[in-house]
Amino acid sequence: MQHRRNLAVVLIILTLLSISCSREEALLLNLRSTTEMDSDGEAEMLTVTFSLSLKEEAIQATVEASDRRSRWVVSAAPAKSGVYTIGPLSMGRGVALSEGEYQLSIMLDDGRLLQERFTVQRP
Repeated sequence: MQHRRNLAVVLIILTLLSISCSREEALLLNLRSTTEMDSDGEAEMLTVTFSLSLKEEAIQATVEASDRRSRWVVSAAPAKSGVYTIGPLSMGRGVALSEGEYQLSIMLDDGRLLQERFTVQRP
């Protein structure tokens, strides 16, 4: 009987701990995208900048066009200001970036996935 009571107390404590332990909300902030031509005027480049609401040393990110013609998988670390920069990204010389909606997906260290859509307009 004592064993069951001890087990019940342990289960109650574990339940209370799991309820009270919540992770800080992760938000993607200040997402901006810019496009420009390279110095030769032959390759179009996309650069994406953003911040996160929590401190992450390095992240894995995917940038993908909604038409699925353009997709990049990259690692990024924040600058001292906390701003992450991805890019410049390019499809190569003479290949235009797709105009329209893109999605930025970020995998955090704890396994959470943040996703945000943004629009790309060519220069």
